[in-house]
Amino acid sequence: MSGGAAAYVEEFRARGTEIADLCTRCGDCFRACPMVAPAGIGEADPVATTAAIVGLVTGGAGNETAIRWANVCSGSGNCIPACTHGVNPRFMVQLARGFARAQKEGPRLDTRWRQGFQTMSRGVRILSRLQLPPETLARLRGQGLPPRSEPPEIVFYTGCNILKTPHIALLCLDVLDLLGVDYEVMGGPGQCCGVYQFREGDYANTARVGFATIDGLAKAGTSTVLSWCPSCQLQIGEVALPSYERQFGARPFDLNPFLVYLASRAEELAALMKHRVEKRVALHERPVLPQVMAAVKTLLAIVPGVELVDIDVPRVGTQANSLAALPAFKQELVRRELAAVADAGVTTLATVYHACHRELCDAGAGRNLEIVNFMEILGAGLGLYAEDLYKRLKLMGDIDQIIVETSPLIAAHELDLDTVRDALLAEFGGAAPAATSGAAATP
Repeated sequence: MSGGAAAYVEEFRARGTEIADLCTRCGDCFRACPMVAPAGIGEADPVATTAAIVGLVTGGAGNETAIRWANVCSGSGNCIPACTHGVNPRFMVQLARGFARAQKEGPRLDTRWRQGFQTMSRGVRILSRLQLPPETLARLRGQGLPPRSEPPEIVFYTGCNILKTPHIALLCLDVLDLLGVDYEVMGGPGQCCGVYQFREGDYANTARVGFATIDGLAKAGTSTVLSWCPSCQLQIGEVALPSYERQFGARPFDLNPFLVYLASRAEELAALMKHRVEKRVALHERPVLPQVMAAVKTLLAIVPGVELVDIDVPRVGTQANSLAALPAFKQELVRRELAAVADAGVTTLATVYHACHRELCDAGAGRNLEIVNFMEILGAGLGLYAEDLYKRLKLMGDIDQIIVETSPLIAAHELDLDTVRDALLAEFGGAAPAATSGAAATP
């Protein structure tokens, strides 16, 4: 992209101007948002607040209510069907958040995201190595494979943080292998979607990072790229790819959720089922990508023995970490869900996304409840198994014990012990139980 950093910023400003031309400031998106009441702004004027959001995306100062709304946006997407004027209000509000933060930070714009990104990168690197030997980790990083003579059928784009819960990713690859799919794996912090930069309003680096990842994914030569992470799906699908297309005239691929792809092959997977899985299951749902939740239900329905129980609780946010701005609200949602699960006589609470799994995986301790990722249930029916080692480490609850238990892997990966300790403290140190925690987590 020509013109350097200023051109990247102007691209986002141009998209803001287009939103302003379409938006009628009716306030329907504000009324549909599940975050405004918990954030204490539910009584604000929807019309005036939406107008202030539009002001932010076009260079204005907005107002305190609009900035509060933007800062608590959890990406639920309830606002999207509420809008009948051709605007994606989720993108509009999150764009406003970035511009508001950019106005506040000025020259120090990149300092906030850099610290968070570095902590995330270290955590991914260390946590994945404390669970997997080098040869298994190489599989998840797409390393050690012979050169290709033709493009793969698909690229499985993991994003960054699923590598902290690698059993989920391993099960995804095992299912692809069972289906006979030719795939490449890409992802990790070196192929970040740009969400850290976007959240803080550093739109120059948002575009640089996002475009570099798009180019990297495109090198595989396939038009089918499948994402695991909902944050990556939004960041690349709603933010980066549209800007890339505006700049270069075309998208090199379509990005679609991995689980939707799996559901499209549900009949094949049903024919491959080997075992009954006698579980009464409630699903830990997120509304961010409704087609993914529909896909998960389709996949669970083909597992013999599984009884899916619908529990009546609010569904909010992209993943658990997206609610970190309102910790009391987040805590209340978890409390209500665990109570509803107990009342329904559910034996298993199945998470979908990795950040939700990291936060909830230990919440079954002391309860007559197991918490698993739904890929474990699908895998069990297919005769596939990968141990949830992240849960095992979290349940230890003692950093020194974790270091002792993982010392063979620390040695195998030649990890620095101080770095390991720092990463474990950041991940587990001082963490409250999952049912009460309001701590932020990386995507």
